[in-house]
Amino acid sequence: MEESDKHMYNSSLFRLADLRRITALEDISHATKHLVLHIHFIIDKLTYPGWKDIRNLVNVHSFYWIHEGEGTFLTNTEHKVQSGMLAYLRPGLEMSMRSEPHAPLRMTMVLFDCAELAYDAVWKDVSPVSKLNFPFLSQYGQEQAEELDVLFKGIYESWIARMAAGPSVPESQLQLLLNRLHHLEIPDWNVEESGAFASFEKIKQTLESRYIENLRIERLAQEYTISPSYLRKMFLKYTGMGPKEYLNHIRNQQACGYLVFTDYPINQIAKLCGYYEEYHFSKMFKQQNGLSPSSYREKKRAESISVTD
Repeated sequence: MEESDKHMYNSSLFRLADLRRITALEDISHATKHLVLHIHFIIDKLTYPGWKDIRNLVNVHSFYWIHEGEGTFLTNTEHKVQSGMLAYLRPGLEMSMRSEPHAPLRMTMVLFDCAELAYDAVWKDVSPVSKLNFPFLSQYGQEQAEELDVLFKGIYESWIARMAAGPSVPESQLQLLLNRLHHLEIPDWNVEESGAFASFEKIKQTLESRYIENLRIERLAQEYTISPSYLRKMFLKYTGMGPKEYLNHIRNQQACGYLVFTDYPINQIAKLCGYYEEYHFSKMFKQQNGLSPSSYREKKRAESISVTD
């Protein structure tokens, strides 16, 4: 057999093996089994401490699987991210990113297009998919994260070797990944249409608008008929932090604004941000910002003066 024939034969076997793995899955959902996929790029991104970047190619679907590190994804709000998290970016969503100085991110980034092609006696028209049924951010447990680590590494390796393996191999592996993600996400797959998501949204809005009050997460969960553990899971999925951490984040943002743009005394700012003791407020503020409230105010005002000079 000629060398070129061997290459074609091996490539065909590789593609056939992948195809068999796909068709052997007995429970592929309607939403994934009719998808036609085209991969633009797969990147294994190792960032450096303090790295910053933006999402450059915004007109495609993207998965960002975080292997290591910690950082922030900024859309209309800040989302804290860490290893074991998956971000799904729909086409058109703008986002900036940064790594924490002490734990730079390492991510596998899969940029792709997809369309639905169904067969019902005859082939139907190809319909581009504007958004897949995934949340923006998902947090996985250790066992699931290890499995996804292997899947994303496999897709990247097949992308690098695509000239030998054939262009269909990465797409078939992405098809398998989409199906696996579907099954991992079954409990929350239609969460945006469920009462649980409505409860989460109402509690999130309550934290954002009533942070000055003495709010209790357990009481809010009971009021909106959602378990505290499931509420925490949803906050982690959609904000990157738990409900208590999210409330502290909102209060901290307000406190920073009061310190920089008003002359209110520290004890008054504490009460305006939901803290009834100045000591507790100062302790929490320093934990989140590395400075006491008074030192933060002095630093920011000094920076403002130096800029105007």
